[in-house]
Amino acid sequence: MKNKEGKPGRLSPGMALGLAAPQTWTAALIPALLGAALARDGAMAEPWLLLSTAAACVLMQSAANVFNDYCDFIKGGDTLENSPDAEEAVLLYRRPEPRKVLYLGFALLLLAAAAGVPAILRAGWLVLAVGAVGAAALLAYSFGKKPLSYLPLGELTSAFVMGGLIPLGVSGSLGGGFSPAVLLKALPVMLGVGLIMLTNNLWDIQKDRASGRKTFTVLLGEAKSLRLYRLALLLWFALPLVVLPVKAWAVYLPGLLASGSAAAAQLRMRPGAGTRLRAMAGINSLNAMLGCTYIIAVLFS
Repeated sequence: MKNKEGKPGRLSPGMALGLAAPQTWTAALIPALLGAALARDGAMAEPWLLLSTAAACVLMQSAANVFNDYCDFIKGGDTLENSPDAEEAVLLYRRPEPRKVLYLGFALLLLAAAAGVPAILRAGWLVLAVGAVGAAALLAYSFGKKPLSYLPLGELTSAFVMGGLIPLGVSGSLGGGFSPAVLLKALPVMLGVGLIMLTNNLWDIQKDRASGRKTFTVLLGEAKSLRLYRLALLLWFALPLVVLPVKAWAVYLPGLLASGSAAAAQLRMRPGAGTRLRAMAGINSLNAMLGCTYIIAVLFS
């Protein structure tokens, strides 16, 4: 039920789930599953540890979503005019008390830390360091005088922290080691996460420009950003063929072909009124399809 007017009210479980944005969780789960695939023996031997580390990643992603919505609302970046979808603008339409939303974000962050304790006990300070860097990046993305979301660093930061550090941390916690080879294998996943952020910023370019954000797409402009976006999509589709050994192509290529229509639709899409939800749903679905295909190919390599 919408609540556009009146005093802010209670934060219901439904509102909390909407703020956590489960449609974005693949951006955390795919990197976590890649880390498990790279440490397959450890993941099979200790599935409970995989579950706790994956939960920590999802909880951190949820906290990031909550903090981002809270800060956008407090700073006036989200308005009824530029945020027409009630499901993506819970604070605007359903009006929970902002202070409670902030508490929710910190509660999710604390739960993520608790879920990560078994991995720290199992693998030591390196996992703690990876988690600390992730938490610091999460807070820096939304908070501060010049948060990362207002700078042309959001895509790169998210790509490296989520697409790179999550596989590194999960692989290390499951006994797969903290090798640079993990980051090399994670390159397609990094690009996938970066493309989710690039999609968001490209479709929000007018809104970000009006709110004073200097995102990468705002600085580059819509036409050049769209060309870069399409090139990045093509690179994303092809990069696993460079990273994977040839014998794993037999697994990856059928998955790529199966996602061909969804990939073509994403390539054809352009920013415009009423297309944002379709663009975000499309890139998240592609991330799930291609990410799972890539992980299976890694297991067979």
